[in-house]
Amino acid sequence: MATVVDIPAAKRSGLPVDLTELSRAGDGGLTPEQRYALKTHGVCAQLQDHVFMVRVRVPGGALQASEARALAAIAGAHARDWLHLTTRQNVELHWVADRDVAGVLAAVDAAGLSTRSSCGHTLRNVMCADEAGVGLDEPFDCLPDARAVSAAIVARSEVLNCTLPSRVNLAFGGSPRCRHDARLNDGAFVSVVRDRVAGYEVWAGGSLGKAPRLGIVVRDFVPREQVLAAAEALIEVFVAHGDFEHPAKGRLKFVLDLLGEDRFRAEWERAFAADCDRPHPAPEPVDVTDEVDRAAVLGTAPASGWRAGVRPQRTVGRALVTVDVPMGDLDGATIVALAGMAERYGDGALRITRDQDVVLRDVPVDAVEDLRAELALHHLAILGEKRTARVRACTGAAVCALGIANAPGAGEALVATSRTLPRHPLLRVHVSGCPNSCAQHQAGDIGLAGAKVRVDGVTRQGYHVYVGADLDAGHVGEVVGRVAERDAVAAVDAIVGAWEALRYDGETIGRTARRVGLDAVAAHVAGALRHRWASGPDPDVEAPAPALAVTGT
Repeated sequence: MATVVDIPAAKRSGLPVDLTELSRAGDGGLTPEQRYALKTHGVCAQLQDHVFMVRVRVPGGALQASEARALAAIAGAHARDWLHLTTRQNVELHWVADRDVAGVLAAVDAAGLSTRSSCGHTLRNVMCADEAGVGLDEPFDCLPDARAVSAAIVARSEVLNCTLPSRVNLAFGGSPRCRHDARLNDGAFVSVVRDRVAGYEVWAGGSLGKAPRLGIVVRDFVPREQVLAAAEALIEVFVAHGDFEHPAKGRLKFVLDLLGEDRFRAEWERAFAADCDRPHPAPEPVDVTDEVDRAAVLGTAPASGWRAGVRPQRTVGRALVTVDVPMGDLDGATIVALAGMAERYGDGALRITRDQDVVLRDVPVDAVEDLRAELALHHLAILGEKRTARVRACTGAAVCALGIANAPGAGEALVATSRTLPRHPLLRVHVSGCPNSCAQHQAGDIGLAGAKVRVDGVTRQGYHVYVGADLDAGHVGEVVGRVAERDAVAAVDAIVGAWEALRYDGETIGRTARRVGLDAVAAHVAGALRHRWASGPDPDVEAPAPALAVTGT
């Protein structure tokens, strides 16, 4: 049931909500503003009446084995034994009954985790590279800084959640993949080392969705000792200049558009200088990694060799193993099994990845074969070793109140019936149930975004289809056409087939599409699907804008 909520009014009132009353009487008497206030506790209404999604914060994505077991128990008792891993490295529990919400929040707190500020106009999460500190491309472990920034900002949530114009997503990491994330998030901190001093490039203003924008470099270096001040300065510029009264225009990217790049940087520098004058706790000591002996590292390989899902760490004889979690969905028994494997083979933690998978770190290379066999017992596999695609999906219309299309259903159909995707198990197909890009459809090799689409004169439930993503070149995917839900797999197969025919060696789908022309890709799919495809965005719907290009280095 659609209701209108006055979000600015809810914030001005202080976001009051009585969890005890919710436990006693259920959610029938909640006003729309109280339902919004629940979001700041990590509680979001589902499409269905009297049930909620509870999102658990996992700062930096590092979930200890004991925490994973606790979440499995909560899911078994209150959430239909379902845990959904998100692209923001959080964990969602769905189908939580209204009267059970307060008890679930208490159980999450007892497990040493929190749901605070994981929904609504809050600091949603602070992400961190799963390989930080151990991967060949990561200069130092930035997880302590990611957690410190998360803790510092969430500690201000009672006041901050009433003043933020919209949500904020932050990311940490130093690999080439992390530089992609820096372009896509409200704020990002790219790990760098200058003259043996560990620090960060500071980025700001990125976001996908209906009005995509790629972020910019705000400053090319701040030392670790100043990262809390740098993050707080981003928040202060956002609060000072963001559009509080109009949430649809409230993201930080709109502040960047309003001020322009030079003034945005100047405003941030002013706030940063003031924040540096305030006391902050000293950062946790971390080692700055020396140049690694890559020959020794690569020469000590697992019996089956290195591959996409088994990557070398800096320490000779240790591996990062990525467990492929189809569309980020696990049941309690499986996450408990993974927790046990993390303790037996790794460092005791499950690293939730930005691709909704799980990474185990510090796995001895001689134990990789045993780990692979144990994963198979639980119907899991190492990334890239199954003849299926890497399909990422949000929860979609099945449970999300904003969902238009059944994103998990489309993802399952792609995995089960695509003719082309099994040939490319590392190709990324991202499926969002609506234009809000929770699955980041504009950043995948192919993206699908749920919508009402008009094809061959008939309006149906379906998808806008995106190609052309090349973040290194400053491009996100753009709409090339639209299909009914039942034809999504055929459209993806047609695009992959054209890419196979036209690509240069090592060329991604996005680069091939940009080289031959997005209109040419659309024309090919139109020829393959005939009356089941319409090129371009729906003329009756405002077309998603192409992202503004990234600037800076």
